[in-house]
Amino acid sequence: MSTKQGFEQKMRSELAQLKSEYQALKARAGKAESELEGEYLTLAEELKIALQEAEQKLELFAETHEDQWEEFKLDLERSWESLRSLIKAVTGP
Repeated sequence: MSTKQGFEQKMRSELAQLKSEYQALKARAGKAESELEGEYLTLAEELKIALQEAEQKLELFAETHEDQWEEFKLDLERSWESLRSLIKAVTGP
C-alpha cells in the first residue's frame, strides 16, 4: 500500500467517525428542549455542509496522481482540522 493510499484510508476512517458524531448531534437536537432545538438544528446543518465538503475533497484526493497528492494532503488536513474543531465546539468536550 502506498503512502497516499494509507493516508486516504485514514481520512476515510476519520470521515466515518465524524459522520457518526454528526448523527449523534442530530439525535440530541431531536431530544433537546424546544428553545435549544433550533440552535442544535442550525449547528447540525452547518456540520452537514462541512461533512459534505470534506467528503468531496476526499473524493478529489482519491483522484489525484501519486506525484501530486502531497500538495492536496495539506489542504485536506486543514479541512479535517476545521471540521474536528466545529464538531468539538458543537458537541462539547
